[in-house]
Amino acid sequence: MSLSGLFVTLYDVDTLSLYLDKGIYGFLMPPSYGNVNSRSMHYRALADYACVRDGTHVFFFLNRKIVYGGQISGSKEYGSFCLNGTDSPMGQKANANLCWDESYRPRYRSTDKPGIFYITDNNGNEKKKCQPYLIRFEDKQELKGKYIWSDQLYWKLGQFGYPLPSNSIQNMSFCTLTPGETNIAITLLKEEPAGISNFNSEENVYLVCEPVSYSPRYDISNLALTFQNNGFVNEAHLEASIIANPYLLPEEMRPNIGDTLCRQIPISPFKPYHMDRADICYYSNQNPINNGTVPNVVIELKRNRANNSSIRQVERYLDWLSLLVKSETASKLEGYLLAPSFTRNVHVDKHVDQIKLFESGNSQITQLEFG
Repeated sequence: MSLSGLFVTLYDVDTLSLYLDKGIYGFLMPPSYGNVNSRSMHYRALADYACVRDGTHVFFFLNRKIVYGGQISGSKEYGSFCLNGTDSPMGQKANANLCWDESYRPRYRSTDKPGIFYITDNNGNEKKKCQPYLIRFEDKQELKGKYIWSDQLYWKLGQFGYPLPSNSIQNMSFCTLTPGETNIAITLLKEEPAGISNFNSEENVYLVCEPVSYSPRYDISNLALTFQNNGFVNEAHLEASIIANPYLLPEEMRPNIGDTLCRQIPISPFKPYHMDRADICYYSNQNPINNGTVPNVVIELKRNRANNSSIRQVERYLDWLSLLVKSETASKLEGYLLAPSFTRNVHVDKHVDQIKLFESGNSQITQLEFG
């Protein structure tokens, strides 16, 4: 059984019922045409979608309840999400049909364009939104709608003295879960369910056609050339491209089929304000560490030239992870730093056999050799 998970925050019961009933979720995003603004959250959301694979478990978080939705059906190798309409760069490239439209729901105000609607924020301001990406899921565990209280999960997570995605989700609408968190949540839902949520929606929102599934042909085709052409809007764009299609990476850096892919994972002690977060982590389901709560592989990405400060960042990640695991396990942790280029005289000071640097050549990504 897959132990990857997606943790989605919702704000009202009707929306929860709709998504549970239809087996669909779409994050509300501003429509994007042409070039995405570098400050936009567009690619951050897309990078979370990109982590989803066949078998990923979907959990909804609402009013202190963690509600089970189902499992993703799709690819084991690529991102298993769908393109919904042409209100995103990828949707435009695919000329994707609009298959799911919430614009006529009572809680929104529709516009003259299908799929585009206004929401009112907490300050009473109207903002234009759409749902350019979708995930589809179905219940394969006979758990749909069952819920646990959030405290049930967080008390269990209290046994780990370090932050995990689900207990560091502040200011995020959804996040990926480690195998350890997913396993604990599934076990609690099976053995200690607190109740069941209504999953029969009366709203007239339906999937009206078969959405276009993500395919690498709608994304970038060469990582090194995109680096050279300054084609990445921000580092989240780089993350999203790599996670959705790991074959962009050299073979040594790719995950194994069946690994859980997560992004923006806290790798630091609990501390106020900003915790250090790694861009991409792989969790092996064959050789889990600390019950699947510690990554086997950490990847740090830089959109621009990297330097020794960037290397020290990866060293700190492995320093911290080494404190959490047994010494024989610590020696097997892997760290990678990927950048278009490196400054002169860069060097790895610690974890020399575990950290590898990769940079782009004329048309490919190659490992940086020392001495």
